[in-house]
Amino acid sequence: MVTLSKSRIEALSDGVFSIAMTLLVLKLEVPEVMHHSSNQAMLEQLLALAPQFTTFVATFLIAGGFWFLHHLTFHFIRNVDGFLVWVNLFFLMFISLLPFSAGLMSHFSVHPVSQLFYFGNQLAIALLLNVHWQYARWRSLTVDAEPHEVTRLSFRVGLTAAVFAACIVVAIFYPAYSWTPLPALVVIGMIIERWKIHRR
Repeated sequence: MVTLSKSRIEALSDGVFSIAMTLLVLKLEVPEVMHHSSNQAMLEQLLALAPQFTTFVATFLIAGGFWFLHHLTFHFIRNVDGFLVWVNLFFLMFISLLPFSAGLMSHFSVHPVSQLFYFGNQLAIALLLNVHWQYARWRSLTVDAEPHEVTRLSFRVGLTAAVFAACIVVAIFYPAYSWTPLPALVVIGMIIERWKIHRR
């Protein structure tokens, strides 16, 4: 098996993440109001942008979470092979799609199709991150590490897929509550992770 240095793929990944996360802010449009508009009119225009601001903040933090998990996996990965490179490229493709899916979500936040597209984008990223990590472990491309560290990272990576799969299910039946599983499962995951740490 031919293995490659991981430095090039890390550099590309950081570049894609930084560009995608920066482009998210371009979905926030400056309100078109007259210079002599009252403070109340200006505030009303800004409040009308609440869905865009909410989607921007949420997507930026989610992307930051994916970057952190991706960074953690490469902390344990020693080398990469051709398959891992391509998995990572598809992963980055869906990362670069985040500004579009976030823009769609911000303009049609209660529409089921926009929600399914948005959370489907996140789920694709989470699943590819899982494939990326599990394949690296299976092909022994990782460094020797404490078993509990590997288990902890595997739990976190797996939790991301469960979170966005749950969001999709809720979006299908209860679109108004599609965001609910996100904070709920993250909190539950943190509690389970801490409980496992204290058990050791």
